[in-house]
Amino acid sequence: MIIAIDGPAGAGKSTVCRILAQELRFVYLDTGAMYRAVAWALNAEKPGTTPEEITEGRLRSLPLAFDMKAESLEILYRGKSLTSELRNPEMSEAASRVSRLGPVREFLLSWQRKLGEQGDIVAEGRDTATVVFPGAELKVFLTADLPTRIRRRHAEYSDKGMDVSYDEIATAIRERDRADANRELAPMKPAPGALILDTSALDIPGVVRKLIEAAKGLKPSGTTI
Repeated sequence: MIIAIDGPAGAGKSTVCRILAQELRFVYLDTGAMYRAVAWALNAEKPGTTPEEITEGRLRSLPLAFDMKAESLEILYRGKSLTSELRNPEMSEAASRVSRLGPVREFLLSWQRKLGEQGDIVAEGRDTATVVFPGAELKVFLTADLPTRIRRRHAEYSDKGMDVSYDEIATAIRERDRADANRELAPMKPAPGALILDTSALDIPGVVRKLIEAAKGLKPSGTTI
């Protein structure tokens, strides 16, 4: 079974999807981390790589590997697991830039579908339900109002000890929203038949409960919850 969950930055996707996968005993597939990994690896291999240099051949030559472990996606660069390196504002911005490039999307689409064949997964991203897994048994668009998303992202960075101002985060999220919604390739939008869940007034356990109910077939497709 595949549960595909899309939505904008700060909607709570990562935390919710990780917990949901644990509760259902599924594997958590963070497709956004894959875009950050590509951006990170390109910079590590050759800083200043231009979009024109990012070809299919160049991407396939990167010393990157993706695998599904017991609970989540593992990303390896030259045999070393990438984790905290991918979780900073700079990598989020870099991921947004490379995600607009056709060769990158095709490269990762192939990987994502291959990983999706390995068992029951909760897949998180911005086009997982519309492009990567359009046949997913459950498709969800997770969102929240802009002030809530900015506040959540600011708290996330503060908890990690990152000194990023509220205004910087607000600007970054607004720019990411525009880029995701207006890119030519796979713009972010709810998939046909997706459940649309506004998390603005919900805590994490409340969101997870609703999604577990939906996964058990208690909510009809194509409705707003």
